[in-house]
Amino acid sequence: TGRHAQEVLTMAKLGLDPEAMAALQKQLQADAGTINSLTRKLDGLLKSAWWEGSDATKFRSEWDGNHKAQLTRVAAALEATAQAVAANVSQQRQASQS
Repeated sequence: TGRHAQEVLTMAKLGLDPEAMAALQKQLQADAGTINSLTRKLDGLLKSAWWEGSDATKFRSEWDGNHKAQLTRVAAALEATAQAVAANVSQQRQASQS
């Protein structure tokens, strides 16, 4: 039936290309590290820079209250996704060997 053919096609699409996904995992991990490094660098520069006035106060408040946390969350999401991808690659390789 048409539904059966669709189910077979959907099942045929499951899985992954281990090499491509391993490369993605490494890139996600590297980019998470870059974001963390930039966040620390910018945080240090903002704390040490002589910058006074309402613009400085406003941006530092936004940085401490929002921007820094958002960058940290993005980096954490990339790291978590990298771990999930690594687990999926491992599972795919095990399944392919059985």
